[in-house]
Amino acid sequence: MEFKSLFNSQLMKLNHSSQNQEELFEEVARELVSLEYVNESYQEALVQREQSFPTGLKTNYCNIAIPHTDAEHVRKPFIYLVQLQDEVEFHNMGDSSEEISVKLVLFLGITDPKNQTILLSTLMEHFQTEEFSKTMFEEIDTKQLEKKLNIFLTGGK
Repeated sequence: MEFKSLFNSQLMKLNHSSQNQEELFEEVARELVSLEYVNESYQEALVQREQSFPTGLKTNYCNIAIPHTDAEHVRKPFIYLVQLQDEVEFHNMGDSSEEISVKLVLFLGITDPKNQTILLSTLMEHFQTEEFSKTMFEEIDTKQLEKKLNIFLTGGK
């Protein structure tokens, strides 16, 4: 899968304020629909999938969430990054009875289902490194963040 342009500064919110997961999902879905990245069915599909398959993840350096839907709700591939001002609760991917506080959310939009697993594992691998995790929180310019993250995803190419 070509990861070169999945991160886009237009799809980044840094130091964003959301009260809870529901509000965050609604805001992101509304924007993605207006930008024609997803279908109208996206928000409901996102909520349903999160209930069935939680996406909160503890990593070595920060807790993250990687919500996503089935490909039929996505028009064009993307990663929508939200760096939260305050933590939002997500259920743990490995233990759905556990809630974890998350400050970084990556909404994935994949149009080819077989690439979803590849992208998820690539992101999870990168999140185990301090450099990648720090970049997510320390870069304050979305254009620079876009550039740096796309370099990570492509292995520096």
